[in-house]
Amino acid sequence: MSVQASHEGFDRRVGENFAFFLPIMMASFGVAFLIVWGWGARGAGWWSGAFFSVAGGFAVPVAFQALPTDLWGIVADLFFATGFLLFSQALLDRWRANWILRLRLVIWAGSVALCGFAMMIGHVPLELVSSDFGCFLLIALPLVAARGQMRGWPDRALYAAAVLVALDNLMRGSTVSFTLPSGVSFRDSDYAFLMQALACMFGLFLALSALAACVLDLIARYRHDAHVDPLSGLLNRRGFDEAVARLRRKGGSLIACDIDHFKAVNDAHGHATGDRVIVTLGDMLRTLAPPGAVAARFGGEEFLLFLPATDAAAAASIAEAVRLHFAEQAASRLGLAQSLTASFGLTTLHRADPSIHEAIARADSALYEAKEKGRNRVCVRRALAMPAVVSAADGQLRRA
Repeated sequence: MSVQASHEGFDRRVGENFAFFLPIMMASFGVAFLIVWGWGARGAGWWSGAFFSVAGGFAVPVAFQALPTDLWGIVADLFFATGFLLFSQALLDRWRANWILRLRLVIWAGSVALCGFAMMIGHVPLELVSSDFGCFLLIALPLVAARGQMRGWPDRALYAAAVLVALDNLMRGSTVSFTLPSGVSFRDSDYAFLMQALACMFGLFLALSALAACVLDLIARYRHDAHVDPLSGLLNRRGFDEAVARLRRKGGSLIACDIDHFKAVNDAHGHATGDRVIVTLGDMLRTLAPPGAVAARFGGEEFLLFLPATDAAAAASIAEAVRLHFAEQAASRLGLAQSLTASFGLTTLHRADPSIHEAIARADSALYEAKEKGRNRVCVRRALAMPAVVSAADGQLRRA
């Protein structure tokens, strides 16, 4: 056997292996993205459809062997164009949703139409160029839209993978006359080999990058849901504990606040209005707290505000500002005739505290004291001594 015949046999075996491997690989990623989409990952459905479509395109040679017909060419072109349209939508769903959708649909339709025309006149190179340049444009447009939208290494890896896929299609479409010379069948051409080999490498990179980005987004969302109160948008207990654990060494002050007569508000106006009252106080805490403060809804109508590196006097001023804003603006903002007030308990962190929960207990004790003294006031409980500083409704601070 000659060296040339040996090489031809090797190339044919490689091509046949690719013909079976690529559809399975692409379809496997389609299944993986479908599972992740079922978990609620944003954009995973577009990725799933894209990889299933591309898998259909790469499966055409197998179908051609079972049922030889020239019609399989336009079927493959339709699968690839649809797959790249979905790739485009998946990328833009992450970076700039539905950007120039009409233009992308025109490119998709134009590419498929040109491929069909080329097949009708029997011009295979024109068909391949139309398909490659159509796919290039569909995946290149999101790369333009991605400028300024990178949110970390998952986006950068996904961007790099999309660039490689775009360049692959551009270069193949530009070199068809060299990789598919006249007289050589598509199956035995360098074009077919390069298409399958590069699709295996770059497709794998794109799939893994996109899958990693989707899974990391999903983990971030689960983490957010586990740490944030859905009603107020503030941290919940778990989120508060984790955030404060990183800031405790700086020292600071802790404020506990509770809406006065909240049950009466629910009984008189319903739970929907009660929820709006909670949201209003949460917004005021978020707005009036200084940068770096940690605000949380600890349950029901009770809130906590941790102020790192803040002494009792400064913290009392912040608590007083929130108290006044809530008492003066909450009822009118919600359209309620009855007044709305809140009580506040304040303490400072101490190095002897084994955890933040000792400070929370002191702040709660000061809060109960504010309730007992008539509500709508701020009481301060020191870390090492029982005497407290109390602010009455008129806002004047005095030593108890």
